[in-house]
Amino acid sequence: MGETAKRILSAIVLVALFLVAFLYSGVYYLDLFFFGALIIYLGQREFYDFGHREESQAFRGSGYVFGFVIFLVYYLQFIGIQKNIAPPSWVLEISNQLNSQSFSPVMALVIVLTILSFTLQIIKRPLDGAMMSVMTTVFGVLYVAVPIGHFLLLLSFPYGEYYIFLVCTITFISDAGAYFGGRWFGRNPAGLKISPKKTWEGYITGNISAVICVQILNYLWVYFVGGEIPVGLIESIALSVVLSLVSVLGDLAESALKRDAKIKDSASIIPGHGGVLDLADALLFTIPTIYFYFKIKGILGYTV
Repeated sequence: MGETAKRILSAIVLVALFLVAFLYSGVYYLDLFFFGALIIYLGQREFYDFGHREESQAFRGSGYVFGFVIFLVYYLQFIGIQKNIAPPSWVLEISNQLNSQSFSPVMALVIVLTILSFTLQIIKRPLDGAMMSVMTTVFGVLYVAVPIGHFLLLLSFPYGEYYIFLVCTITFISDAGAYFGGRWFGRNPAGLKISPKKTWEGYITGNISAVICVQILNYLWVYFVGGEIPVGLIESIALSVVLSLVSVLGDLAESALKRDAKIKDSASIIPGHGGVLDLADALLFTIPTIYFYFKIKGILGYTV
């Protein structure tokens, strides 16, 4: 089977799994929670492999635990404001407490992880490589767990399901359009040392593909789901263009990490794609971006 066929087949299977976890609330969205927790674990493991050096290694156990706990915090914040389910009263109480705090529980956990990592470094390891060991441990959580946690925060908006489809459509169609556009029309290299095979034609094709597919999404959403969508034509085009560029930055950021680690793919668990980070690298940038866009839009008094 060719590489392109593997990419397409793997994408179909992964999209099916994602839709089941995303659309089927099941028992308190636990299927979505465990799916997200698995992605975070695999993503952090790949990231820590990037930073593995003889003189400095991440405190993987601490990173995995805090990544899981941080995602659990996001989940509890999310589950308490869902109108279509009724979780146990003690879960609602925890959720209300987390949502009512004036400080960020996630930021508090990141600070605790930083202090713990420095403590483990001082007690268990020599001073050589201390900065890299600690920063790799902490950044593995910030790079993977926090953005995926924002997936749940984005879903918690009144139009959350639409926003998830919107950001995924832009991100994946932009990537697919750039891939095939580069293969079919690529003539002029973008001149980036990080990814020398990327072409301007690929980027332009990806951008145009995202704009077109978002308009198709909007039409299908109104036709099948009904009601209005919270973004107009101009806004949806602008979001498509901006998020398409952000997705490119996410892809290039992971490419930079792989270049530094001197590896081609982050892993080999997904045929045709590589690892979890190879597939989700752009989403780690686009999900927080669109979340804060709509968060600020809501603060300004607009419908979100």
